[in-house]
Amino acid sequence: MSDTTTRQGFGRAFQIIWIFYFFSFVVSYALLATIPLHLRELGASVKISGYFTTAFMLGSGFGALFTGPLGDRWGQSMVLRWATIITASCFAMYALSNDKHLFFLIGIPQGVIWSGFRTATLAWVGGFLPEERRAEGLAFFGMAAPGGAALGPVLGIWLMPRVGFSWLMALLAVLSASLFLVLGRLPRIKEVSSASDEARSDPASNRNWILVPMVILLCLAISYGPIPSYGAQEAKDFDFLWTSALVSCYGFGMVALRLVLGWAGMGGNPIRLMPAMLAINVFAALGLALMPGGLIRHIFCGTLYGASFGMAHTLVWAYVMGRAEAGRRGAAVGTLYCAYDIGIALGSFLVGFPMEHLGYRWGWGAGAISLFIAWFFGRKIVKSNKIKSRSDL
Repeated sequence: MSDTTTRQGFGRAFQIIWIFYFFSFVVSYALLATIPLHLRELGASVKISGYFTTAFMLGSGFGALFTGPLGDRWGQSMVLRWATIITASCFAMYALSNDKHLFFLIGIPQGVIWSGFRTATLAWVGGFLPEERRAEGLAFFGMAAPGGAALGPVLGIWLMPRVGFSWLMALLAVLSASLFLVLGRLPRIKEVSSASDEARSDPASNRNWILVPMVILLCLAISYGPIPSYGAQEAKDFDFLWTSALVSCYGFGMVALRLVLGWAGMGGNPIRLMPAMLAINVFAALGLALMPGGLIRHIFCGTLYGASFGMAHTLVWAYVMGRAEAGRRGAAVGTLYCAYDIGIALGSFLVGFPMEHLGYRWGWGAGAISLFIAWFFGRKIVKSNKIKSRSDL
């Protein structure tokens, strides 16, 4: 298959990077779902066990400020190759550790390496997708992460009581190391230069245009932060039949809507969809807080949350990839991931208090407030762009 993009597909390189990204999320979300449960087995409280995600995401957030520019300088493939090997080593250390404090010490540097996975992969893909199909391509590519995020917790939670935590970490180490071989199948990729004229010519805009996307991702992430840390814990504490329902249905919702909109196309100005996606996201978060029931609430709200969250997330990235200079896409991605990961860490940390002392629903409600702020800034992005009329789309 040709590596030039066609209406029917995006080429062999796109497919290989998609597979790589999918399995990187499988191993990472298996980790994020099972380590809090293992920390509970080692005597940690609900709040403290949730702080592993905080440590991991803080490492990832601040690490993205370095791994993004590093990919611009050394090449994104080099960053990814090193990330696979170091991540496998971290899983091996988890397998050998029985002290709950060591998990946090390992989690922070692993989070830094995890940032390299994401900044390098997204900058790479954004660099060779043509501008007229970037939102569509990123929608399809965006199915890799939630697909892995949905499968990873299911596999991790199912395997841990059957093979034991140490053997689970060993299996994840082998899977992570095998991703190195996947990268070896990549053909040469020619980067597309598509930075906007405004971003190139206006230095002040070049410094400031990224601030609003950063705020949107920060608020989205604060709301999302409790889901991997506390979703399975709520299900386990209240004996839901499907422990990973919330995070798995969140991943399913992301995949489903991205597939529909990616296949149908989103017109010439896809950013116009941002306020609607964020409004649905607010509704889903309020549903987690206010709807009666347990498992059905997790399934329904998780699916709706994932669908709206995933498209809002994709639209922000498409907007940024279209504005960033070709030689600084890694830095732009790193800046956004810094805001996003710090937001996840803050969400996991701050929501831990109402989750611990008031109940899980109070935490989900706090996430709705953060999403309302994201909706406000999402409207700001749409208003700042010249929106085409329907006849132009």
